Parts: sequence; structure tokens; C-alpha cells
Amino acid sequence: MKRTNLRTQLVLWTVALEALLLVAFAAVFILILRNAQNQQIDETLRLGAAQLNAVVDVRNGEYAVAAAETADFRARGLLAWILAPDDQLALAIGSAADYPLPNTLPPTEQTLDSTLPDGTPIRLLVVPLSEGSSNLGSIVLALPLGESQALLRQILLGFAIAIPLMLGLSAVGGLFLAGRALQPVATITQTARQISAADLSQRLDLDLPPDEIGELAHTFNEMLARLERAFQRERQLTSDVSHELRTPLGMLKTQLSLARSRPREAAALLAMMADMEGDVDRMTTLIEQMLTLARVEQRGLGTLAPVALDELLRDLVDQSQAKAAASRITLRLDIPPQVDFQLAGDGDRLRQVFTNLIENGLKYTPPGGQVTVTAVRSWQTLSVSVTDTGAGIAPEHLPHLFERFYRVDDARARETGGFGLGLAIAQAFIQAHGGDITVHSHLDEGTVFTVSLPVDENKPKSV
Repeated sequence: MKRTNLRTQLVLWTVALEALLLVAFAAVFILILRNAQNQQIDETLRLGAAQLNAVVDVRNGEYAVAAAETADFRARGLLAWILAPDDQLALAIGSAADYPLPNTLPPTEQTLDSTLPDGTPIRLLVVPLSEGSSNLGSIVLALPLGESQALLRQILLGFAIAIPLMLGLSAVGGLFLAGRALQPVATITQTARQISAADLSQRLDLDLPPDEIGELAHTFNEMLARLERAFQRERQLTSDVSHELRTPLGMLKTQLSLARSRPREAAALLAMMADMEGDVDRMTTLIEQMLTLARVEQRGLGTLAPVALDELLRDLVDQSQAKAAASRITLRLDIPPQVDFQLAGDGDRLRQVFTNLIENGLKYTPPGGQVTVTAVRSWQTLSVSVTDTGAGIAPEHLPHLFERFYRVDDARARETGGFGLGLAIAQAFIQAHGGDITVHSHLDEGTVFTVSLPVDENKPKSV
């Protein structure tokens, strides 16, 4: 595809619009000036006709005008023909004596543009010559249009010179201004060409005002930052998955090598196979969790349905009471009565989130401690807090808790079979519901996980 220059296109469109506006202005100006000239000429003709009606002397069929009036008409450039009632020429005044009566005359009291035999353009007016109620004939007046037409020609010539000159200057200035305005775009283009998946650290360091170009540069930098974070997450994900799979695969290979190294009894082989099955289950769990996380982050949730959050929490707390009792931990549920805790959501995903939070609370709370699940509603937001009285989490770990494969106690997590994906999955599920999950913790005081979920007033009601 042929490359087009945006700066040239902007200038061409601007110059074309200016040319259209200037030509339209010139046409309107000429039209207004011509109308003003015609009105002035008509007024001059009517004043001359009124003057002639007053000075023409008609006696015994003879028409006469004082010499002074004739000289005045000649000085003003007016031509006048006096016609008798039978339309015969009775008298010529001023320069009219040098020309015959025009062949085509306008109707009475109207004007008409015509020309004299020598080609001089004139404007004609015909008015009746009368005295009292007596009709003494007609007056035909003419005024040459040479001066008015010469003025119009001079103005047209001025426009013909000025408009191209203005358009040329506008084009030069437009190219300069467009070049300055679009310089950041050229910088953005150069930066975009330098960016690759291996290096997303490039940024636009431009001091721009908060206009459209400045907003474009800011948005471009934000896009680069998002891409860089996404690529970093993907690289970290690849590294973490490889690291997590390396251990069970290595153990699986070791078990297979030992099983094949020499003949063994059936009981020993079954024990080895049980260990290998555990490694396979561990890899399967990891892959399933990663697929779940990727599916939710990319596609979101499926069709939402009414979920009674209070009933879901009661069910989970009841199911966890046996485990809490075995660990000598008090598990409490605090939900205010007569409050609507229904929302539109994915019940299975929400169950998975709160199961994970309750199990984590029980896991990290020592015997004799307490885990409390509290649900409240504030306007159109449902908040669920899971509070434990465990050892708490050090401040340096809190910003990373929801990152994939992050473990506060790596050794302990591996012993319990954790991959560090539970909180990352929980956060993805809650964000897919349009909510948020936060954590607050102090060492030796415990930890509080809080889930906030929006309530849709138009959600379908359960039956």
C-alpha cells in the first residue's frame, strides 16, 4: 500500500477548506457591493427624474430645459431623453444628444441594464412626465456603469491576487505547524519500531501538554507498561511451572529407575507405584489449577445465577467444623439476621474461594486459636471477612500474597502440597465477579482476608 503523509494530508485539507471559505467570502462580498452600487445608481436615476419633472417646461407642444440644468446633468454623467405622449423624441438632455434613444426600454418606474451604440454599459429608468393630472410624456434616464464596473474589476483582481497568496502562506505555515504537532507521533513510531518481546522497557520521555497528542503518548506508555508486566508474568509463569514440574518429574524418573534397577518384591513395587501416582496427581493438580486460572483471566465467568451467600457460608462453616475441632480451633460464623445476601454469581467459584480462605485460616491458626467468618452488607456491596488468630504475615510478604506460586513459607507449603496458586485463583474469581479481595495482617496478631462483592439490584430472585 502506498505510504501517505499525514502532515501533507492535513495541510491539503486545510488549504482546500480555506480556499472554499475565501472564494465564498469573495463571492458574497462582490454580490453585496454590486447590490449596493445598483441601489445607489437607482437612487441617482430617481432623483434625476424628479428633478427633470420639475424643470422641464412644456408650452404649445414645445419642450425646453434651462441651460444650467442641462449642464448639471452633463456634469453628473446623466443622459435623458424626453418623449412626447406619442413616444416621439422631443428633447435630449446632457450627453443623450450624442446617442439615439435605446431600442429596448424598461417598463415605467423600473430599471434595465443596457448598452449604448458605442458599447458603453448603462442603466435605464423610465418615469412619466406629468404636471398635475396631465400626462406630458415620458422621461428616459440613463447612467453609465463604467466607474462601478471598474471598481468591481479592481476588487476581483485584488481577490485573484490575495487569495492564492494567502493560501500559499497558509500552506507553508500549516506544514510547519503540522510538523511540530506531529513530531511526537514520529517519536512514538520510532519507539514502537524499537520494541520487541525481548525488550519492552522503552518509554516515551516527552514533555507534552495535556492535549490529544499528549494523551496518546501517555496511553502508549501505559500500554507498554501493561505489555511489559504481561510478558514478565508469562516469563515468570513459564519459569515457575517448569520449576514446579521439575521436582515431581525428577522424583517420578527416580522411582522408575529404582524400580527397573533390580528385581523387587510386589510390596516394594506397589509402594513405589503409590509414590509415582502421588507425583502424577501433584502434576495433574498443578496443571488443572493453571488451566482454571488462565480460563478465568481470559474468558471470565460463565452464566451467572442467583447465589445466597449467607447459605453458602453456613454450609462451608458446617463442613469445616470437624476439621476445626480436630485441630482444637474455634470456628465461628457471624452473619446478621434479616439481611439479603443474595447476588448474581458463580456459586462453584465462590465456594472454592471461601473454602480456600477458611482452610488457610485453619491451617495457620495454632490450637486454641479462633477463625471467624463475618458477612456484612453495606448498600450494594457484600463483604465477607475471614479472620484468624495465627502468627500473622510479615509486612514484606503482603504485597506478593496474590502472585502466582508465591509462598510465605516455601518448605511448609511443599509439605502440605501447596503450589502458591490458591490466593491467585481466589483473586481471579473475585475480580471476575467485579469484586476485590484484600489482606491485612500483623505479626503475632493474626490475619484478615476481606472479599468485597457488588450486588446487582436487577439480579434474578431465587424461588
